[in-house]
Amino acid sequence: MPEDYTLLYVAAGILTLVILAVMTVRSRLGAKKRLLKKVREGYGRIPDRGYTQEELQKIRKYTDAVSGDAAFFVDDITWNDLSMDDIFIRMNHTFSSAGEEVLYALLRTPCYDTAELAERERLMTYFREHPDVRESLSLEYLKIGRTRKYAMVDFLDTLKGLALKPDWRYLLHTALLVLSLVTAFLWPSAGVMMLLVVLAVNIYNYYHLKSEIEPHYVSLAAMAYLVNGGLKIASVKHDGIETYQEALDVHAKPLKSITNLVLWLGTGSFSASQDFLQLILDFLRMITLADLFQFNRMVRKVRNQEAHLLALIQTMGYLEAMISVASYRETLAYYAVPEIQEGEPRLTMIDGYHPLVSGPVPNSFSTRNPVLVTGSNASGKSTFLKMTALNALLSETVHTVHASQYSGTFFRIYSSMALKDSLATNESYYMVEIRSIKRIMDDDSEDVPVLCFVDEVLRGTNTVERIAASAQILKHFRQKGVLCFAATHDVELTYMLELYYDNYHFEENFENGEISFSYRILDGRATTRTAIKLLSVMGYDPEVTEEAERTAEHFMREGSWPVL
Repeated sequence: MPEDYTLLYVAAGILTLVILAVMTVRSRLGAKKRLLKKVREGYGRIPDRGYTQEELQKIRKYTDAVSGDAAFFVDDITWNDLSMDDIFIRMNHTFSSAGEEVLYALLRTPCYDTAELAERERLMTYFREHPDVRESLSLEYLKIGRTRKYAMVDFLDTLKGLALKPDWRYLLHTALLVLSLVTAFLWPSAGVMMLLVVLAVNIYNYYHLKSEIEPHYVSLAAMAYLVNGGLKIASVKHDGIETYQEALDVHAKPLKSITNLVLWLGTGSFSASQDFLQLILDFLRMITLADLFQFNRMVRKVRNQEAHLLALIQTMGYLEAMISVASYRETLAYYAVPEIQEGEPRLTMIDGYHPLVSGPVPNSFSTRNPVLVTGSNASGKSTFLKMTALNALLSETVHTVHASQYSGTFFRIYSSMALKDSLATNESYYMVEIRSIKRIMDDDSEDVPVLCFVDEVLRGTNTVERIAASAQILKHFRQKGVLCFAATHDVELTYMLELYYDNYHFEENFENGEISFSYRILDGRATTRTAIKLLSVMGYDPEVTEEAERTAEHFMREGSWPVL
């Protein structure tokens, strides 16, 4: 009879294991289908993910870590003027931290190597034309996922000085668990009580000790998944990305041993979304503290592998960034592959538009000279400057321009547009403005010309000094070889600088007391006086508006203001 029960228990145990195994396999197959569906549905669609400023600062950390090696780095003034955080969010179709961090870095570090830009173009075209390869890689990136509060490089930055808890502390908890299990088997009445106490103590200490290393724990787990993903991507050869797969193999192999420990790096909490195997493993981690012990082992293994880890982040992130831009291109009405060469400053753009403007009006121009843009408020001057600056930057980073045609030379790009008073430094708008412009004037690079965009030069001071100083600043830019695009309300500058700058303008139309704008850039300086007309539209006394018109006509004719 006992033997029959023994066989029954064994059969029941085997049946239970089989059921759990089948459920686990089904769960994982279902998860894979869901992931593949997410990959396919996300490609070529505008992302709807939201970002906090803290997340964007986290994403930037990789850029800060590697920007010292860049020939030129887009500074914060230019980045903010061009709303580049919004452009990054719109372009970020990545699934992993490595992908989004490298994409952000690419947008802030223009490339002046035509061969490298051609390679980026080749990869984006390759991923567009090979959806099977693209989806295979994207599945691995989705499995790697994103870190939450901490950037990939945070782990590397803090690891060197991290004080590890002694291994014996974790091993002691495991030893007590084993001892209590043996005691429960030999002396059930006392052993079960001891086992319950040990379980409670181990689980309490697990959460207490784990909370101390949680930031590093999460980052280290992310590194392990990154290594595992790199090895998987490298393992299935694809014609077209072999060089990158070889690099992944070189940099991931020295870290391969940590992937064997990934099994122990779990969440430490139960979740309805986990499969049964993960639930069991989570419970084992809590009662044995095994993942905390393995954390120590993993830290020691990777402590001297910083170069390999950075190279792995770069290579993995670079491939996913190219997939991301390829996906972004699919969301656009049209785009151009830029033609960029070295040489004297020049810029041509046909049907250029701004991707963040709803229903944008395309504009075209071609110039080898600096440009002054005049026109009334709301006519399109600032948007034109931002559109041109943005497309010039994207041409040198992700090789994608919002236009039907773009050609020009390489540039170091600056802007001075959306400035504000600085409460932190107690500086006036004018002080902030002249510091902003001076940083452009101080660029002494001889290898790559400067392309700059200035909206209303020196608007923070009086008319006489503004015009006098603005004229000399803009003239200095021209003499220094800077290709400057400047928007201004001061028509006087268009006459003073007509030997140095090409003139363009935007104009408005008045009909039935209503004002409308075409948002089309036109040759020459602005000749209309919208501000005065608007006074009339708003019901100002005709005596005021008519006298204002005559006064303006006198200045345009004589070049001086009449005494009133």
